[in-house]
Amino acid sequence: MVYGEALLVAVTASATGALLGPLGARPIQDWLVSLGMAPGWLVPSTSSAPSWIAFGTGVVVAVLGVVMSARRAGRVPPAEALRESGAERGVMTPGRWVAGLAVLATALVSMTMTAVGNPSSATGNKSYMPVLMLLIAAVGLLAPVVVRPVTRLLTWPVERLRGAGGTVVAAGAVASARQTAATAAPVLVTVGLAASLLGAAAMSDAARTAMEAGPIRADYVVLPTGPAGLDRQLVRRLRDVPGADVTTVTPTSVYTLEGRTALIRRPAEAVDPGALRRTVDVPVVAGSLAGLRDDTIAVSETWDLGVGRSVTMWRADGSEATFTVTAVLGSRSAADSYVTPAHAFSALPYRAYVKLRPGAAADQVGAALQRATRGHDARALTKAAWERQLGTGRASASRLGLLVVLGIMLAYTAIALVNTLLMAASDRAAERGALRLLGATRGQVLRYVMGEALLVVAVGTVLAALATALSLLGLWTALVQLTGLIPATLPWATMPWGTIAAVTGGCAVLAVPAAVIPALASKDVRPSAA
Repeated sequence: MVYGEALLVAVTASATGALLGPLGARPIQDWLVSLGMAPGWLVPSTSSAPSWIAFGTGVVVAVLGVVMSARRAGRVPPAEALRESGAERGVMTPGRWVAGLAVLATALVSMTMTAVGNPSSATGNKSYMPVLMLLIAAVGLLAPVVVRPVTRLLTWPVERLRGAGGTVVAAGAVASARQTAATAAPVLVTVGLAASLLGAAAMSDAARTAMEAGPIRADYVVLPTGPAGLDRQLVRRLRDVPGADVTTVTPTSVYTLEGRTALIRRPAEAVDPGALRRTVDVPVVAGSLAGLRDDTIAVSETWDLGVGRSVTMWRADGSEATFTVTAVLGSRSAADSYVTPAHAFSALPYRAYVKLRPGAAADQVGAALQRATRGHDARALTKAAWERQLGTGRASASRLGLLVVLGIMLAYTAIALVNTLLMAASDRAAERGALRLLGATRGQVLRYVMGEALLVVAVGTVLAALATALSLLGLWTALVQLTGLIPATLPWATMPWGTIAAVTGGCAVLAVPAAVIPALASKDVRPSAA
């Protein structure tokens, strides 16, 4: 009967989702295009494969969950079941211990390997996002172990107040630690995802900004105000400014063949090597930029190529060329590779660095730069102003993208939170009845239910804070090797506290009605009825 009910519910819910999902593809795509996060030419797929995969996955996951729960319940002898009906005797099963410790170990090993072996990859989403999710899963699996001490800590101030309400709420949560952990799990995932992903993105953005701006020795940076770049007439006018050395940087790409089947795009910057060394402190770990010519290239360590190595590539215009590696750039390099301007073709510079010559007056050079950019789609900024703009723009773009993804994820975790609390409310009906038999008023019972819901949110938030602290500490350990000890990458300096508070408050707003409404709808158990 249990399996049949599970199959019926799973098929109905999965079929509904599979049918409604494609209908929402176009509105979501239009929304992403309006935000600038998707190209306008993108067309939603008409294939039915995603719907079938989603349908099958939903049914399989639901049935497997019921099978595992039913098998565990079926192995409990009747006498044992009666003994455990009052209070939980063991909060962790051997399987949960193994799974929780295995996931935790996997996350910690991944963090260590990144921090020690390849810290530069820590700035990429593909590197830190899986680790964050593993840590959240590990804390969720091991949550029953810490629920009791966390609950006692959270309820200690309330228990000191007059009345037995706080004591009853705390005692109920401590006595059923596994159920409390299960109820708090959606809060853990909701708050943990928001805090970890947004915090990690902010730290990575700050690190990338520091890596990009740190090596720049220029006093001014000239940037285009439109998408076209710095026109050639403007570049000539900049070079004519007295008392200043000007270096232009033009974006381009080269493509390498991986596995004889895939072309990998690698960003490159076309520069004059002599002028570059005057305005940028390029971290070179092998070779020299002095050897940068039309047939050579300087590459970062991520290319895994040594000095003197020849490699065939395809340039931005599709032509094939063979380059010899003349220098290997360190992990703090702002550029992935450098080539000469001959490989930029018709592309325009997207940035110009201006370095004051000895004895030149900064205010005079600044005024000359303003005159040079007048009438062109460009503006001159001091290095400090440019660095602030760079950090703000990068953070805004990264935050917007994550909020879109998080919005979808948090919608599902919110549904899980409400669903879990509704099911828990029915399981706690006997406890509410017992309180009424002991003389508690209806208002006191409802306050008990409300307090229990808020306690669950608080426990989930503490668990989320633990997972977030572990994940961001590992990320910071890797980033500090790239940027050094700078305040911008400290976890507490970059955390979006307002967003985290809003998500936590949203969990409380959802949790209280989900727990109180079933209690209001249920019939009170009175002494006469007993």
